[in-house]
Amino acid sequence: MVESTATTRPQLREHTLVHFEIPSSDPAKLTRFYEQLLSWKFNKMPAGAMDYWMISHKDAAKNETLGGLYKRTMGETGFINYFSVANIDKSLAKATSLGAKVVHAKEEIPQMGFFAIIQDPDNNTFALFQSAR
Repeated sequence: MVESTATTRPQLREHTLVHFEIPSSDPAKLTRFYEQLLSWKFNKMPAGAMDYWMISHKDAAKNETLGGLYKRTMGETGFINYFSVANIDKSLAKATSLGAKVVHAKEEIPQMGFFAIIQDPDNNTFALFQSAR
């Protein structure tokens, strides 16, 4: 696993999948699994107290990412998919008016944007992401 400090992304298309995250109890073991299975590359990011690795396709340009893997902290399971929105506040209001529950309130990712994690009316968990651009 190689250290990296900057990530760039192409312009995001609204309402499309833009990122996913994989929680892991054993990041070293799980990164090896995905490296061998899908030829993904992992770059550890400075994320304060959080252990976090950006995931790239084997043929990706420098700093081009698909998603992230992080050290599980609260028993979370399964991939979390992030969808791009133009305005996270309006999208959260609309989602809750349609029956969604906010499970992680809006939070800033410095120099990247904002995210919030919600559950749809059938308890499926996913995230909304508003780019800083």
